[in-house]
Amino acid sequence: MSGEMAVRGAVLTALRSDAALMNLVNLVSDGEPLKASPPWLQLGEAVASGWGARGVSGLALRLPIQLVVRGDDLARVTDVLARVDAVLAGIDGDLGGDAGDWRITSLRFERSRILRGRTAWRASVDYAARAARVN
Repeated sequence: MSGEMAVRGAVLTALRSDAALMNLVNLVSDGEPLKASPPWLQLGEAVASGWGARGVSGLALRLPIQLVVRGDDLARVTDVLARVDAVLAGIDGDLGGDAGDWRITSLRFERSRILRGRTAWRASVDYAARAARVN
């Protein structure tokens, strides 16, 4: 499995497995949801590049997470984004199973953008990740 897919899978699993987050949103989607009622989260298109050190092969990844909340509920936007941050801060770096040859060495908040539209809030949060091949 590629490092990008291993990190993406770990992030999706962590977000979807968090009961508190799932109480705040209707869906955590891998890519554009076909049909969903807001509020929902979408794992967007990642950008990966090579990274490594002496004897370490890996990748650096920017992973965007988008949120859509209908209406005028900015408090919900901040609650969801805070929960996403807490979930990702607690992610286990050892990626087992099919992704067992990768380890997340860092995963941190990079930047965010929040936009108030006519009928909904839209937020995008980018996380920067580094993963190393362990085999």
